[in-house]
Amino acid sequence: MTGVRLTKRGFLVIIILFFCFFSWYFSFSLSVLRHIVSSSAETYLMLNASFNFIIVVTLALSSFFIHKFNKLHIIYGYSITTSIASILLLLTSNTVLRLIIVFATGVLFSIGQLAFFTYFWSLTASVERGRVSGLAGFFALPFAYVVGLMAETSDFFGTIMIGVILSLGTLTIKLLNPENKATLTTKKDENGYHHEKRIILLYSVPWILFSLINMTLARNISVNVSQHVLSSLYVFLLVLQMIASGLGSLGGGIVADLFGRRFSLGFSLTLYGISSALGGFVENYEMLYFIYVANGLTWGILWTVYASVVWGDLADKESCVKSYSLGLIIYYLSIGVGFLLSNQISQIPIITSALLGCVLIFLSNIPLIFAPELLSPDFRERIKLKLYMNIVRKIRRKPTS
Repeated sequence: MTGVRLTKRGFLVIIILFFCFFSWYFSFSLSVLRHIVSSSAETYLMLNASFNFIIVVTLALSSFFIHKFNKLHIIYGYSITTSIASILLLLTSNTVLRLIIVFATGVLFSIGQLAFFTYFWSLTASVERGRVSGLAGFFALPFAYVVGLMAETSDFFGTIMIGVILSLGTLTIKLLNPENKATLTTKKDENGYHHEKRIILLYSVPWILFSLINMTLARNISVNVSQHVLSSLYVFLLVLQMIASGLGSLGGGIVADLFGRRFSLGFSLTLYGISSALGGFVENYEMLYFIYVANGLTWGILWTVYASVVWGDLADKESCVKSYSLGLIIYYLSIGVGFLLSNQISQIPIITSALLGCVLIFLSNIPLIFAPELLSPDFRERIKLKLYMNIVRKIRRKPTS
């Protein structure tokens, strides 16, 4: 069987949760802190780094106990408590108290997001995980960009309301009755074993390098572009990147399921390396368009295949929470480091950032060469056979001359 077994209701549950968690982080956390410490850029960067480090610590600690609780109940609890905490921000003007509340929401978000990815794993089999997460990303990522821009241009009250809506948005899955197994797939647990630490390390290295480069050297290039082009053009570039991220997520998920995880990851890392190199040598708008489209495609592919698929493939029922926790820790730790070293990174020449980022990204392909394919070889053979049979049927349908 090569089709997706997850039901339409199951798909919708995943899409809603994917969108709400992803959008909340990139709209609420960044924008709220900007309003609270709007007078100091240095303080803003430090607090953002602290916010992400709190997420990292919470992910590490919650990975030891979250498997003991019902994941949907945790998600519902996150929704209600985060909404209440957000509203409390409107009831106080004390900066210290506001920061405590924001950091508390970071703790709640960490637990809720880890519960979501664990819940996602429980719904999907390895052979369909790429297509499911790819479709979720196709719908969620572009809209998350839009919500992030709305939060960035809103006042403090508007930003809080966006955060509350996104937090409460996770409760809408209750209407789909996700507890009812008839609305979900009957999952066959195909990962009944633990992968060696060597294999986990081989897949971790490219994710570490990409996450660090994305929040340091690549961010340095992006900031430089925003400072040297018209604001209208920069918004258009972000729109291109937004659309490309959705397409990359969808395409990357399909390719990961049909041709393997390593092929999808290797292609996206190579494309990201090329676009990173070109980022330091922008000579015309056409090249700028290509860079942002390529970055959007690769970001969509890598987030989908890594955050949702690879860590799930490397896990079984017992290690699922810790596996996803590892992937998320790497990602948020990199964001925190990026904010913490933002001023130092900005001193690096753009050409140096581009070339160094390109070299490191291409080096990240090396561990993938030695890593085994995570997708079942039997499944890939069935896919090839199905594609071959489809070609044969099409040839037979053609009228003979």
